[in-house]
Amino acid sequence: MSRSDLSLAVARVLGREGFSARHDRALQFKREGRAVAIARVPEWQWLREQAARIKAVGRDRMEENLRLFREKAEAAGAIVHEVTDAAACNERVLGILKAHGARRVVKSKSMTTEECGLNPCLEKEGIQVTDTDLGERIVQLFGEAPSHIVTPAVHRSREEIGVLFHELGLCEEGETDPTRLTWAARAALRELFLDADAGITGANFLVAESGTAIVVENEANSLLGTSLPDVHIVVAGIDKLLTRDRDLGTLLSLLARSATGQRITSYTTHYRGPAPRSEAEQAAGLAARQLHIILLDNGRRGLRGTPGEDALSCIRCGACLTACPVFRRVGGHAYGWVIPGPIGEVLGPGLAQQDDLPKASSLCGLCTEVCPVKIDLARRIHDWRGALVSQGRAKSSLPMGLGVAMAHPKLWRAGLSLMKWSGKLAGAALRRDPMLRAWQAEGARDLPELPSEDFRTWFRRREKGQKGSGGGTGPVDLTGLAKAVALEASPAGAAPDGPAEAPADLEALFTEALVEGKGELLGLAGLEELAAGTKPLLTAQARNLLSGPLPGAASWPAAPLAAREIAGQEVLIATARWRIARTGSLWVDFADLESRAQLLLAETLILLVPREKLHFDLPQHYEELGELPACGTLVTGPSKTADIELCLVIGAHGPKRLLVLPL
Repeated sequence: MSRSDLSLAVARVLGREGFSARHDRALQFKREGRAVAIARVPEWQWLREQAARIKAVGRDRMEENLRLFREKAEAAGAIVHEVTDAAACNERVLGILKAHGARRVVKSKSMTTEECGLNPCLEKEGIQVTDTDLGERIVQLFGEAPSHIVTPAVHRSREEIGVLFHELGLCEEGETDPTRLTWAARAALRELFLDADAGITGANFLVAESGTAIVVENEANSLLGTSLPDVHIVVAGIDKLLTRDRDLGTLLSLLARSATGQRITSYTTHYRGPAPRSEAEQAAGLAARQLHIILLDNGRRGLRGTPGEDALSCIRCGACLTACPVFRRVGGHAYGWVIPGPIGEVLGPGLAQQDDLPKASSLCGLCTEVCPVKIDLARRIHDWRGALVSQGRAKSSLPMGLGVAMAHPKLWRAGLSLMKWSGKLAGAALRRDPMLRAWQAEGARDLPELPSEDFRTWFRRREKGQKGSGGGTGPVDLTGLAKAVALEASPAGAAPDGPAEAPADLEALFTEALVEGKGELLGLAGLEELAAGTKPLLTAQARNLLSGPLPGAASWPAAPLAAREIAGQEVLIATARWRIARTGSLWVDFADLESRAQLLLAETLILLVPREKLHFDLPQHYEELGELPACGTLVTGPSKTADIELCLVIGAHGPKRLLVLPL
C-alpha cells in the first residue's frame, strides 16, 4: 500500500458518519473488560515475564522445534506438511481436499489462512468454503476482510448486520437484536456443519514436545468443524511453536484475559493426531479420521535480524489493536493488510512488503504496555521507520529541514520560539507545505492554529503556580487521562516472584468462575427434577457414574452416535475427568465419548465430574495431564459469542446451557 493509498483509506473511514465514535466505544468496552480481568491476577507481571521467556526460547529453538514437532505429530498419526509460502500452502490444502473428494468445507477463524488468501483460491476450484465463526461469517457475507484479529466484525453495526441477514432471508426485516441475529446464523450454519466434507482451522499454539495443535475459541464452531467431518486440516505459522506442553499453562492464563476479558475461552481443544474412532463407531463401519497439519513459513524465518523478529512471539490476543488510538479511530480496514494495528505495523514490512504501515502510529507506547508477552511494539515500529528509510524502501515524512532541527535541541527550541513569535505567518507557511496540505485534504482535517505559548514555557509557569494567559490557574486536571492510561496498564504494585497460591476453598472459587463463564452447578435433586420433564440422553461413561447415586437413570436412553440424531436434542449427559477452580473449566477427554458430536449438538450439556478431582489452576492441570490424549478440550461454560457490537450471546453454535454435577 502506498502512502497515498493509506491516506485515502483513512480518509474514507473518517468520512463514514459516526464510525469513529461507535468503533471507539466498542473497543473501550473491551479495554475495560481486560482491565477487570487482569486486576484479579496479582501475578500478572510475573506471568508476562514467564511468557516472554517461553516465546523467546521458542524463537531461538524454531528449527529444532520444527523437527521435534513433526516427529511427535507423525508418531501420533498426523500428516505434517511444511510449506514455504502462501501459494504452496493453498496448493497443499487444495490437493488434500481433492484427494478426499471434498467439495464443502467449514472453516474456523484463522488469520493465517487470511494471510494466504485461501478462500478465493478454493472457491476458484469450485469448493464451497464457509467461515463459521460468527464475525468471520458476517464479513464473508459482506464480501470484506476481518477488521480485527479477535472480533472480525467489530466495525459493523447491528443495524447493518440485520439488513444483511434480512436480504439473505435469515431474519425478519428490521431485526437488530444480537441474540436473535446470532441464533439465525446458528440455524443457517448447523446444516453446513452436518454436511461438511472437511474442516479447516488455524492453531493458537503448536507444542513440539507432544506434536499437539491447540485451538482456542468461544463459539464451538472450530470443534464442530473438526468433529463432524472426517478430515481436519490445520494451517499454522511456524511462529506458533512452543517447546513444552507445560508452557501452555502460562500462555493460556494470559491469552483470553488479554483478548476478551475472560479467564479462559469456552473451548480450548488439544489435537494430537486424528481422534481415534470409538469401538461403537468402528462397529458402525466409520472410516478412520485424518489430521493434516500445514506449517507455514511465508517470510517468518526472514524476520530474524529485523525489527519484526520480536513479533514472532505474538500470541494474537489483539490487545495492542484495542489499545491503539489510531486503530480505535480508523478501524482495521484502513491499514490495507490482513493484520492491522501495531502488531501489523511490525509484521507487515517483513512478511508482506507493507512498508507504509509503520507510519500509521502515534508511538504513544500503549501497545507495548498491554502486550501480554512484553513485545516492545512501539520501539519496533520506530525501528522499522529508520530501517526502511536506510534501505531505500521509504522516504522520511518530515518536511525539508525539520529532521535537522529535531536532531539538535537548541536549534529546535529556537525554531519553536521563532514560530511562536511569527504567529499567523508561520501557520500560513506551514499550510503551504505539500505533505501537510495532502494530510489535510486526504483526511478531511484542519490544521490547528499555532498556540501563543510553547509547552516548556507553560510547564515552567505551571510549576511556579503562576496564572496562565487564558485565565486558568493551578495544575491541569489530568484525571481523565490518568483513568484512560490506567485501563491499558497492568495492575499496579509489586509483582509476586512466583505463581499464585491456591486458596483454602477451591469449591467456592470454582463456583465463582463457573458462574462467571455462564455455567451452572447442578445437584442430584436438580437432575431428577430436570429429567422429570425431559429424559436426558446418556453416554456410556455417564450411565456408569450415575448408576450408583441415581439408579433410576438406568432407564434413560443412550446418546446416539449419529450427529443428525444428536442435533437438537434437549439434554445430553457426558463426563469430564476433573475441574479447574480458577478458570471454572472441565477437562473432557474425547476417548470417554462414543462420538465427539455428543459434546456439542444438544441444546443443554450436563457434565458429570468426580468431586475430589479439583485442581487450582492451569499449570496444575497440565502437570496432572501428563501425556496429552489424541483429542481433549477444556470446557468453560456454554457456547458464546460477542461478535455483534460486542454484545454477549449464549449459544452461538454449541450447547446453550452447561450444567456441572460433581459426584
